[in-house]
Amino acid sequence: MATDTQAARQGLLKFIAKKGGSIPIRDLHTHSLVFHRAGHQAFSEIMEGLVADGLVTFDDGVFTLTDKGRSSAGG
Repeated sequence: MATDTQAARQGLLKFIAKKGGSIPIRDLHTHSLVFHRAGHQAFSEIMEGLVADGLVTFDDGVFTLTDKGRSSAGG
């Protein structure tokens, strides 16, 4: 089944926000696989895009929403 990239991007932003604005990569990858059917390559591409768009940062194995990302997530 193909991944709906836009829906997955929005869903992942909302999930990070729900988790308080930051989440370890392992937890986010599991959520992505289960809820968005985004395997490793699709997850990597989605998250690289979110970083490039300035919506999240990645440091020491943790994704964190930026202010722009929090706004995009609806919160």
